[in-house]
Amino acid sequence: MPISISAAQNKALKAGGFASETEDFEGFATVSNVLEQYAVEFEMNLKKAMNEAGNIASGKLIDSFDFQIDKDGKTLRLYLADYFDYTNIGVKGVKSSRNAPSSPYKFKTLGMNEEGRASIKSYIESGKAKVNIVRKEFAKGGEKKKISLIDAKVNTLVYMIKKYGIKATFYFDKAVEMTFRDLEQKLGEAAVTDITYSINRLNTK
Repeated sequence: MPISISAAQNKALKAGGFASETEDFEGFATVSNVLEQYAVEFEMNLKKAMNEAGNIASGKLIDSFDFQIDKDGKTLRLYLADYFDYTNIGVKGVKSSRNAPSSPYKFKTLGMNEEGRASIKSYIESGKAKVNIVRKEFAKGGEKKKISLIDAKVNTLVYMIKKYGIKATFYFDKAVEMTFRDLEQKLGEAAVTDITYSINRLNTK
């Protein structure tokens, strides 16, 4: 979806976002609407990059996406769950760093909390992860305890992830590159539009 300066200006006009006849120009309505277009475009590209990466366990990460444009109309803030970077630049494993040799993140134990295990289970059930396992009984306290096949698969995948780490996919970096490559140019055009409109309004008073 190409970023449209004219669409941003039209939206500002319809919303009354420009200065009134009795007020000096204070905001950047077109710039603000252009930034909103970028935010929407970024979310679309983020979903695309995530799907191409193929190792995002659930939809919770993209659901955490949000954005805010400051009142001055010139600042766009993007929000995403703080673990987004784990599958972006990867995580070193407890036993091996080969999947993310340059990552600053590293697993320290082989265990995983219930929330993480639930995410792994969802990942397996989605069909994105293929885990082959020989089903067997596990002994505990002298008694044999059976676990479900899916739980056995979760145990196996959790162990493999924590042991070898998470491979870097750079999905976030790709989404940023796809979205914001022409940001400077478009914002410059939008700012000129806002300032020109303001000057014209002031000259007609």
